[in-house]
Amino acid sequence: MQEKVRYTKTGKKFDVFEFEGRLHEKIILTKEQYLEHIIKKHPEISPEIIEEVLTTPDVVTKKSKSKKEHFYQKKINNTYYFVVVSLYKSVKNIRFILTAYSVESNQYLKEKNIYYVYKRKLD
Repeated sequence: MQEKVRYTKTGKKFDVFEFEGRLHEKIILTKEQYLEHIIKKHPEISPEIIEEVLTTPDVVTKKSKSKKEHFYQKKINNTYYFVVVSLYKSVKNIRFILTAYSVESNQYLKEKNIYYVYKRKLD
């Protein structure tokens, strides 16, 4: 994970966390999204947890083959962590984190996300 400054096409400056994921090379999370959404609604999520979920997920799922959102999932201790990554239509080769959260059970996503993109091999 790296902290960087990026610029829009119009020159607007914004601060980001930049991650590498198991399936996506460059994934960014704006600090504004992190502070205004993730920390307020999901205070248990840190950039370090997001990085661990993205780099060593247990599974990555999608709702269907045509959907753009990827659900990176990882169980840490007894908690399931999810990071939702999507592409942004006007930016190529960069994915964006929409949200990150934790739940005690992963059952609710199993029926929604039936298309497995990646599944970690068990040792």
